Amino acid sequence: MEDFPTAELAACDFSFDISQVIAFPYDDPYRLHPVPPRRKDYGWDPADWDGAETEKKAVFIARSGDHILGYAWVSEYWNGMANLAELAVDRRARGRGVAVALLARIDVWAHDNGFGLIRLETQSNNVAACRLYARVGYALGGFDEMLYAGGPHEGEVALFWYRDLR
Repeated sequence: MEDFPTAELAACDFSFDISQVIAFPYDDPYRLHPVPPRRKDYGWDPADWDGAETEKKAVFIARSGDHILGYAWVSEYWNGMANLAELAVDRRARGRGVAVALLARIDVWAHDNGFGLIRLETQSNNVAACRLYARVGYALGGFDEMLYAGGPHEGEVALFWYRDLR
């Protein structure tokens, strides 16, 4: 990734605090129950981007001057949908519309590349993200309570969100 701001992205704080999770059946991001507080950080791994085996892929970076505020990366999914693989906003930039702007840019990219649907996966403990997706028109399409079983994210529930652009 020549001229890609890997070091700048690695310097951002994309972590989020967890103290509540969305309750079953996960369709209302305002129906919550408490969990022991912790912080989760996905970080930035350029290998994830390199692993997207398609010609239809893009990374969008939100900036203010020389500072990275957030990023999103999207690519074609195996089923012909656009897959929003990652969306992250630096902690210091949250609440300023960065994620909404990135999602709007993803909509344009998906439309321009002939995709009628966008899909993404997040977890029931990422309450702010779930609320954002619902607010901007994504619909919960399903969940998987076993996806993270036996691993470092044991107990997390994968939530699959979809945006219909057709």
